[in-house]
Amino acid sequence: LEFQMFAPLLLLAATGLCSAVRVSPTRTPPSVAAVTSFTPGTLPRRAALSAAATLALLPALEVRAEVKGANQGMPRSERDISAFLLGQGLPPLPSVPSGLSPLIQYIGTEKPANIDGMKVKERAFSSTLLVRFFYPSGWLVETPTITENGEAGKIAANNYQKGDSADFVAVKLPEGKKLEELNKEYYKAFLSTQMTNDVYEDIKVKKLKQTVAADGTPLVLIDFTYTLLTRAGFSVDRKGVASAMLVNDSVCGVVLATTELRFKELELNFRQCAESFRAYAVKKPAFLFS
Repeated sequence: LEFQMFAPLLLLAATGLCSAVRVSPTRTPPSVAAVTSFTPGTLPRRAALSAAATLALLPALEVRAEVKGANQGMPRSERDISAFLLGQGLPPLPSVPSGLSPLIQYIGTEKPANIDGMKVKERAFSSTLLVRFFYPSGWLVETPTITENGEAGKIAANNYQKGDSADFVAVKLPEGKKLEELNKEYYKAFLSTQMTNDVYEDIKVKKLKQTVAADGTPLVLIDFTYTLLTRAGFSVDRKGVASAMLVNDSVCGVVLATTELRFKELELNFRQCAESFRAYAVKKPAFLFS
């Protein structure tokens, strides 16, 4: 009797929960028989058991609600990005050179996503940042995403077919140090943060140049090389440029790299991209998590 009384409630609860969550497309929940109407005491025992089993399994299903958060509606054109920056009380974009596109993104709008349910990768910066830089047109842009687990991902642009990349990087500023006091060893660590530990070696900082941009921003421009170790067992010499600036207690920048063979072709654009980098500490923007 008790089973007949509670079976309809189990079925309705299971059906309601299945429709209320987004289930990863790689995993499909057990099917639940459709019930259009029932009267107390007449629900088939098999349907009730199926509903109860589905309800019991729901917590184990992979549930994911992924959004771009504050980056969902960010401007893309040079004109719109400049207007957005001016609206934030920040300098507008410089003129975008031919062959390049502007990118503007927020990072640090939510807590960092945990790695295995417990560990959290510590950020080098303590506040939300608004980051902008140029990248070669046609490259694939990456954007930080937000789930119920927190913020994950990075700000980057890549040409995967050619092995070209542009990555946002941030590293803690050593206590008591100034930007102009940082040496090549520090910048080796700065550059390596966007590399995978088991696929690179022999990072060399070839040149450091202190400069002040037209808008008054102190920058460090970096020339570097390193060797990529492939899974096939051979090595590829890579070359790139980067820029770094101080944002509160962290050193932020963009790192651009390609193969040594392609660097000559891309060098001018890479240097323009590096010099375009800016990061601003801002208040967390309001957005609708949906």
